[in-house]
Amino acid sequence: MYKEDLEINGIIQIIMNQEHRIYYSSIDNKRTYNYLKKLKILENLPIDLHVQYATGDNFIGIDKFYICDELYYIIIINPKSSKCCNCSKTLIDDVTGLYSRSYWEQINSEIHCHLSFKDLSLILIDIDNLKKINDSYGHLEGDKAIKVVGQAIQKSIRKEDIGIRYGGDEFIVLLLSQDKNAVDKVIKRIRRQIYKQTVKENIDIQISAGVASNNDFYNMEDIIRTADKNLYKEKKMKKSENREKMDTLKELKEQIEVMRDELNKQVIEKDKVMSNEDILELSQKLEKLIVKYLKDA
Repeated sequence: MYKEDLEINGIIQIIMNQEHRIYYSSIDNKRTYNYLKKLKILENLPIDLHVQYATGDNFIGIDKFYICDELYYIIIINPKSSKCCNCSKTLIDDVTGLYSRSYWEQINSEIHCHLSFKDLSLILIDIDNLKKINDSYGHLEGDKAIKVVGQAIQKSIRKEDIGIRYGGDEFIVLLLSQDKNAVDKVIKRIRRQIYKQTVKENIDIQISAGVASNNDFYNMEDIIRTADKNLYKEKKMKKSENREKMDTLKELKEQIEVMRDELNKQVIEKDKVMSNEDILELSQKLEKLIVKYLKDA
């Protein structure tokens, strides 16, 4: 092989399975195998999730992922002369430690090829109150909220599942061979992990989640679209519940004010003597209303 055969004018991206079959490459397959051999990539396939090293004039980044229990590798070959010397890091989101949108775009076509083989469920997660956090406390707190959700996802899924920061405050979780009950349990685990961390960080984080699977769809766009619709159904339901809650709180507040005014009136009225029992009864009613108000608030 001549040196010019390995000259890289730009970043090379490769998807390969554990039998070293090329599923995608940004160059032709013959040159791809030449690079894999000459740059000793096949000797450095990762045991863990990520490997990054330099050889000759190139940076190499390798990540692995599973689809339907089959192992795949994403390989990025990047010349040192390139401005993007850490380009492989773009597969990992800096804030959350989850996979990035770039990673998702790399594996999306490969997932699509397997949709008809085994069950795949997709959870789309969105932070409800990120704008409020940013507006009230600044973007550093907003980044902290995003990080908390990312860590909660990491702690709540199996190694063969995939957690992705899809963009902004949206996340994708891909669950392989999981039924609806299992998916619901994963969402509950994520919510619990978020709650635990919010107590430590003293920050309120609320999420909504939408789920879809390939039982009824054979196109990833349709699956994401359905998950997105289900996510916004949950958001709409929450808004409706919040409106009802606010109406209830308003009614309770009015009852408390009426009870308070009555108690004050009875106590200060000179021409009417009120027994201690009557005062105690009114006070207890007022206390119960206040407790209920605080509990529902």
